[in-house]
Amino acid sequence: MNRIKKVKNYNRYPNDFKRKVALEYLSGRFSYAVAAEEYGLNDKGVVREFVKWYRRSCELERTTDTAPMAKSKVKARTSKEQELQKRIKDLELKVEALETMIDIAEEQLHIDIRKKSGSQRSKK
Repeated sequence: MNRIKKVKNYNRYPNDFKRKVALEYLSGRFSYAVAAEEYGLNDKGVVREFVKWYRRSCELERTTDTAPMAKSKVKARTSKEQELQKRIKDLELKVEALETMIDIAEEQLHIDIRKKSGSQRSKK
C-alpha cells in the first residue's frame, strides 16, 4: 500500500519581514496580537515565533563575531537618541518662548490668558 504522507504546508515568510515584525514587537510599539493584526498574520503565535527566530538569529550573529554589524546598530541607536535629545531641547526652548510671550501679553494687555484650574465656562 502506498501511503501518502501529508506534510503541513508552512507559510514561509522572508527573513526581512520576520525581522521587521519582531523589531516592532521588541521596540514596544506593538503587542503580539496587534502586530499580527497590523501585518495580516494568522494569530499572535506567528509573531511570537518571529520574535523567537529573531532572538536566535541575534545570538548566532554574536557568536559568529559580527562586531562591525553590531557597531553600526549601536551607532544608529545613539544617532537616533541624539536626534531625539536635540528635538526635546528644541521643544523646551519653544515652550519657554511661548510662556514668555504669554507673560508679556498678560502684563501689557492686563488680561488673563492662561486658563485657571477649576474655572467655569462663561455663559452667553
